[in-house]
Amino acid sequence: MREGTAIEIAKFKMKELGVGKRYILRYRHFVLDSLEKKQIKAENNLYILIAENAEIKIESKTGVFDLKDEGINEQQHIHRGLINLENFDKQIQAIRFIQVIPILKNEF
Repeated sequence: MREGTAIEIAKFKMKELGVGKRYILRYRHFVLDSLEKKQIKAENNLYILIAENAEIKIESKTGVFDLKDEGINEQQHIHRGLINLENFDKQIQAIRFIQVIPILKNEF
């Protein structure tokens, strides 16, 4: 997915959640060592996948993105909650997201 598409999706998702235009976008680029597992805590944030990597599995309460799993009939590009990243490869791999952080009224 391209960054522009991710930004448009973020705009619509924040509108659906009642946040409107009160959110921050961050570009996130994670690097995972050989066979590394990493967890991201994103309870109130959205992570939108912008650079697919067939060597990394992404799993969250919204679904799974795993190009190696032929049993998955829909790959999820938008994640939230506890997001688990797993590098299946013996080489360093990277994965990129747009992070969407809603700004709640009581945070001023």
